[in-house]
Amino acid sequence: MKRKLQGSYTVEAAFIMAIVLWALIVSIQAAYRMRDEVVGSMALEESVQRLRHNETEPSDEAALWAARRAGNPFSWRKYDFHIKMAGNPVTGRRVEAYGKAGTWKLEMEQGVFDPENFLRMLTLINQEE
Repeated sequence: MKRKLQGSYTVEAAFIMAIVLWALIVSIQAAYRMRDEVVGSMALEESVQRLRHNETEPSDEAALWAARRAGNPFSWRKYDFHIKMAGNPVTGRRVEAYGKAGTWKLEMEQGVFDPENFLRMLTLINQEE
């Protein structure tokens, strides 16, 4: 009777161990996916900020820079970034960015940092008063 009881503990322990290892694998995959989403978001955001503040950097190089900065993701094949400048100097230029990889997608749009235009508008307001 004792041997039968000890054997049943071994079978139950093997079953519990399989469940624990499965939960661990699922947790690690979720952590890798979250890491890939954060890295892709940060690379895209940093590239947009560089393009907003640097007047000499072309937008096609910004997308390549973001892809190099993000590196290779663990969960997907690769990141796909598209960054371009839109608008004109009179109405205001803006940076439009789009990134995707696997199930992750991110779009952002930010105005170009243009302190000279802001100061010109401010002097116009001061002259009218």
